[in-house]
Amino acid sequence: MARINTKTGDIIKEITFAGTKGEAELQGIIEKYLPQLLKAYLIRSKYKMPKGEIDTLALSEDGIPCIIEYKREKDESIINQIVFYYDWLSQQSTKAEFEKLKDSVPELNSLTVDWSQGIRLIVIAKSFSKWDESLIRHLNTDIEVYTYSYHENELDLHREKIGLTERKSPASTQRNITYEEHLVKADDSTKQILEELRTQVLNLGNDIEEGYTIGYIKYVVNTTFLSIHVYRTNLTLHLRVDEKSFTDPKKITKDISGRNWSVTREFKVESVEDIPYALELIKQAYEYQ
Repeated sequence: MARINTKTGDIIKEITFAGTKGEAELQGIIEKYLPQLLKAYLIRSKYKMPKGEIDTLALSEDGIPCIIEYKREKDESIINQIVFYYDWLSQQSTKAEFEKLKDSVPELNSLTVDWSQGIRLIVIAKSFSKWDESLIRHLNTDIEVYTYSYHENELDLHREKIGLTERKSPASTQRNITYEEHLVKADDSTKQILEELRTQVLNLGNDIEEGYTIGYIKYVVNTTFLSIHVYRTNLTLHLRVDEKSFTDPKKITKDISGRNWSVTREFKVESVEDIPYALELIKQAYEYQ
């Protein structure tokens, strides 16, 4: 498909990643922008394990372990390969190994690994053969399939509807996280803060959806604009804001944009009296969506 610069009329050429060097370049771009592209955070690149090397080990913003593989050549099948890696990571001993790797990344300290939601398997390639598609459809494993195009510093990632990518995982393998599981983490004072803050956040708009991961409570419009991490004596909040227009007169927020997460600001709420100012900051995140 041709892409044209509407100001100059010039055709923008598509760039092809070729060979081992090309795959490494594609992998580098994906890993740099994992939060924006796949809502996940990098743990390790090219991680060596028995009888193989996983291209990318990551953790989703919901705490789900991720394995990402990149297909270099059209006739190369990576489906069997990623399923082998899935079997390896599903073992109890390697789950512990994964959690140690996660804990070694300081930026991920606030996230908890949630094995109850399974493992995200992601494959990325320029294209997939009919053989690949047939194999995916016959596997009893959900695999996210992405194709890409690259035009002079612009990468497009496309989710393909192949096989189980459109299905829900069996209920027997899922555990629904509830609000109450977060509430019980707090002492009585912090519970009161959470209940009041929660009510006021939901009152900001009818389009706000509340969700729960093992690590935090999330508030979503188009994306997660607020996450609340519940601790015994405080709430730690993460916001996704427009850094160009965001204002914080009291300077209570910490800039965490360097972590390359989808959220860019962090602060604590430790008393009911903190809520009005916290709402001013949260409202900016909500209106940015």
